[in-house]
Amino acid sequence: MFLEVNNTLEINLDKYEKLFTNLANKTFKILKLSDNFIISVTFVDKETIHKINKEYRGIDRPTDVISFAFLDDKNEKIIGDIPTDLGELYICYDVADENRKSYNNSIEREICFLFVHGLLHLLGYDHMNEEDEKEMFSLQDEIFKGEILMDKEKLIDEAIKARENSYSPYSKFKVGAVVLTNDNKLYYGANIENSSYPLAMCAERNAIFNAYSNGVKKDDIIALCIVADCKRPVSPCGACRQVISELCNKNTKIILTNLNRDVKEVTIDDLLPYSFESSDME
Repeated sequence: MFLEVNNTLEINLDKYEKLFTNLANKTFKILKLSDNFIISVTFVDKETIHKINKEYRGIDRPTDVISFAFLDDKNEKIIGDIPTDLGELYICYDVADENRKSYNNSIEREICFLFVHGLLHLLGYDHMNEEDEKEMFSLQDEIFKGEILMDKEKLIDEAIKARENSYSPYSKFKVGAVVLTNDNKLYYGANIENSSYPLAMCAERNAIFNAYSNGVKKDDIIALCIVADCKRPVSPCGACRQVISELCNKNTKIILTNLNRDVKEVTIDDLLPYSFESSDME
């Protein structure tokens, strides 16, 4: 696949090329298509997308994304090994930023949503009637399932911020953690100690309990990032491994790191193989 990302704005949007590439490849895999496509994405301001919307769609207002598909519909056949130009997407960062505030999303999730929505239009999908809308929106949900729509470095930044709230006067070992859910919301935790040592609580458990206290369910959690000031990526204690095993789903990405940003990514089974489960009590 050849993905061309053009930025007409004065802000750095380089991270979206990788995010878009991953989402496009997942889309093609779900739809059982080859990745022999050419896609052009351009970030524009409100004034520019307003002009495009008025000139080509007859709608006199700005919008969030506009797609110009070069295929007639989703059943059009792809010819041989020749790369197929799917078309052009125009994404308005300003409108995306307004949308994410209304939906309480991150800007990354909103822009990635607009990309996938526009990409499906390029592939011939639409939502002009109830049946088509159901098909297209179901595809969107499937594409986003389990996706980390946030730069890993930013996730680490957020865990480091959480660490600043640590109350650790006894061990002097500050730990921060953040849970990322499939709607791209973050739930924070830091380790909280007590003079009665057994009453202390680890950062990762606090983050998970925070998420659950706000209505998050097991299948909603897509990533957990934990950070501490140690030579190697921090390792959760045994109690935390048991909690992670039960309250996070098996596909949750566990990101262990330190202040040097050395990273070790593991699965729940890596952390706690042959874990004790609720089914063991049945």
